[in-house]
Amino acid sequence: MGVTDSHEHLFFVSPLQPGDDVDDLDRSVAEARTLVDAGVATVVDWTPIGLGRSPEGLLRVAEATGLNVVGATGLHRDAHYAADDPLRFESVEVLARRFISDVTASSGASSIARSSAVVTAPSGVIKVGASYHRLQPLERTAFAAAALAHLQTGVPICAHTEHGTMGLGIVEHLSALGVPPTSVVLAHLDRNPDAGEHAETAATGAWLQLDGPGRAKYWPDSTILGLISDLADRGVGHQLLLGGDTARSSMMRAYGGGPGLDYLFTRFKPRLERSLGKELSQRIFVHNPARAFALATLPERD
Repeated sequence: MGVTDSHEHLFFVSPLQPGDDVDDLDRSVAEARTLVDAGVATVVDWTPIGLGRSPEGLLRVAEATGLNVVGATGLHRDAHYAADDPLRFESVEVLARRFISDVTASSGASSIARSSAVVTAPSGVIKVGASYHRLQPLERTAFAAAALAHLQTGVPICAHTEHGTMGLGIVEHLSALGVPPTSVVLAHLDRNPDAGEHAETAATGAWLQLDGPGRAKYWPDSTILGLISDLADRGVGHQLLLGGDTARSSMMRAYGGGPGLDYLFTRFKPRLERSLGKELSQRIFVHNPARAFALATLPERD
């Protein structure tokens, strides 16, 4: 996979973010090119069903830029879906079949193919989301469907944590559904920069994903660097991932916003290397994503 942005949104539309849509192919291509210029080889796009997800758009971005693009299926947390959204009324089994179909859309591949002969773009991760300190009914349904899909396909489950809460609870909930913690990626944990709590979660084998660089309105980058340092000192540097999670047009320079998709790599990554060393940077941006987003080995079925 090479240097990897482990959490991104090249397309994203949500009723929670009116007027902040990421839905223009040309602008997505322009932003993605800044990642290529910054040395990025792979982007994992976490946009799930119903929120502007565009497998075809991801394919076009990959073709235009040369990036490896891993797309998502699944559902986000409850608040992103209107009260009358048809997705709220689907069963676990129906959603699981949809997720599995999205993953197996093109010969079981888990990344976006760049051949012009390929007309479908399979998903390589399953997105789920939790609310603040709880799972709501839609989220429980999505978790159950994601677990079934994982057990059929082996693709990892990528979980939104609201303000960095419920990390361990999410891992335990998915474990009860048969998903090994090593196939779970937890996002936004730096919104709750508690290294002790996250190290406890990491002890299960789950992946810790941070995506706050450039969001000074929450924390300065120094807070995230301190969290990374503390987690590495606690022995979980081999389970850390970093992503941009730039899911708003106001955060993209192609739309007239900032800091842009490349901030993580042009500004934060060099600072991390100066502060914590290139070896840890290589682990977080190259070696860890290659393991975190690999297909799990599934048990043989009778």
